[in-house]
Amino acid sequence: MQKNRLNFLYTNIGRGHPFYLDGIVELAGERKMFELSISDVFESSSDISYLSWQLVRALYKTGSADSFVGRMYNKLRDAGDFNRQGLAMRIMGRDIEKKYHDDSSPLIVAHPILLGMLARKKNLWYQHGELAVPKQAVVSGAEYVFVPTTETAMPFIKSGNPSSSVIVTGLCIEPCIVNQAETAFEKRMSRFDSSDSLTGAFFSSGAEPKPHIEKLVQAAVSVVKQGHKVIMFAKKNGSLAGLIKREFENRNIELMKIDEKSQEVESGSSAVLCFYSDRKTETQLVCRFFEELDFFVAPSHERTNWAMGLGLPMFILEPAIGPFSPLNREILLEAGVAESMNSAEDAKRFGEKFNELKKSRKLQQMSESGWEKHPITGFQTICDFLVNKQTQFA
Repeated sequence: MQKNRLNFLYTNIGRGHPFYLDGIVELAGERKMFELSISDVFESSSDISYLSWQLVRALYKTGSADSFVGRMYNKLRDAGDFNRQGLAMRIMGRDIEKKYHDDSSPLIVAHPILLGMLARKKNLWYQHGELAVPKQAVVSGAEYVFVPTTETAMPFIKSGNPSSSVIVTGLCIEPCIVNQAETAFEKRMSRFDSSDSLTGAFFSSGAEPKPHIEKLVQAAVSVVKQGHKVIMFAKKNGSLAGLIKREFENRNIELMKIDEKSQEVESGSSAVLCFYSDRKTETQLVCRFFEELDFFVAPSHERTNWAMGLGLPMFILEPAIGPFSPLNREILLEAGVAESMNSAEDAKRFGEKFNELKKSRKLQQMSESGWEKHPITGFQTICDFLVNKQTQFA
């Protein structure tokens, strides 16, 4: 029997938007009833279009820096309206639009700029996995929009999308984490009530902005000094990995370094650095350690979902960069599942504050506030939808 085709188009810039396609691709592939056609904007573009995407990738990294260029880039990004195709969007989307316009198979995208470029395409589906909905994310043209909550759905419905086309899925969390979420929560709550040391995960964004990675490393050092364990995740040969190695060596803290090929980590290791080269490797490493985690430190991007559905207390790296992060932060703080790490001094004293939170049972409260606050099987829900719609595919 011929399989129905699903097209996926990635930006592959940063981690957040691409991540929200990864889970769909993984579970749809397991169903073995679809032919998956997976591409990104670089593979699908040439000449000036390709060079334009390369420039955007470079600006993404620059935009994370506290510099004049970075601030200007963020102002331009915040002011963008992807419903209106200016010259830059037409140039960037030229080859992409040609490739997919006459393809009647469903095309799933996870970045609003792609939705704007391809708005005339039939069977264009938009995966909006974030809880936050900045104005730039509300773009017309999708036959279906996948959103995590009813609150997230409202801006899309108010903008003119029929309510029947806005599909509420629940939170989109890595399938391998969903599979161990309940066991991990029970173990975490037990550790909170014991005198055992606790374990935290530390993440930067894909751009590794300097203000974030400096706070992250200082906080990790502080936690180890207070007798707890840290597991840090960093790109191979990236800025964060280099800073971690230097700072821990300067403080004579033993650092266990592993990657996806490493065997089990010695139980006595108080500081572990996990290297990854791509999103898949990072996810494998995270899933390997997830049941050990009691809290995590990260920017308020896609891992906001962990704090809002897994009962895993979050400490937010500031400043909030980009249009999504500030809105996600507001959601987290209002829900009582996270606290911000505002200054370098906050980071240096983080271990002491963490012990105070444990003693006062605030960590337990944060965890309980986030456990099952929303359904966590968003990727599964989307794949079930794909199966139900398969008879309509070309």
